[in-house]
Formats: sequence, C-alpha cells, structure tokens
Amino acid sequence: MLRFHSIINVKNKFILTLTTTDKKSISEKIAKELIASKIAACVSIHSPTTTYYFWGGKIRKDKEWMIMIKSPKHNYEKVEKLIKKLHNYELPEIISIKIESGSKKYLNWIANETK
Repeated sequence: MLRFHSIINVKNKFILTLTTTDKKSISEKIAKELIASKIAACVSIHSPTTTYYFWGGKIRKDKEWMIMIKSPKHNYEKVEKLIKKLHNYELPEIISIKIESGSKKYLNWIANETK
C-alpha cells in the first residue's frame, strides 16, 4: 500500500514542464530517462499535434509529439538538462508552469516517487 506524506502548501512545489519533438522515439527516450532517474513522477506523451512557428526567416509547420512532465519544482534544472541532452532540436521548447492546485493525493504521489 502506498503511503503519502503530508504536504501543507502545494503552491509552488510542483511544476508541469512542456516540450515537443518531431520524433516519437525521442519523446519516449526523454520520458523513460526522466522516470528511471526519478526526476519526474509521470510523463505523458501526446499524439502528434500540428505546430506553426517562425524559424530561419520562414513560417514553418510540423507534426510534433507533445511531452508533459510532472515533477517537483526543485527538479526543474535536472528536467531541463536531461531534455537538452537527449533532444534532437537545436533549440527545444522547454516551458515550465507552476501547479497552483491539484489532488493532494496525486501531488503527494509525485513527491514520493521523485528525488
């Protein structure tokens, strides 16, 4: 049975980090490494989405895999470093959003499953 320690204030303790890649294999590699190293508790990979962006003086359109990473805020630098190490883009999107609220049991689970 899982045991959860108490979190008094969830604000600013957890983050959702987003990145994208055009290769499913890269998204899976990033996800597996984040989980295996206990940097993140959960990584969701979403089926290809259409992305429009400006690059090299042109408007581009690509299919990309969206990666959503749930982790403690104190692991952000580790998340970013691992994404940069494994990513195939010259300039990967890496955006982090503070989790303001959520299921206390789920947030406790994130805390318990990460370093």
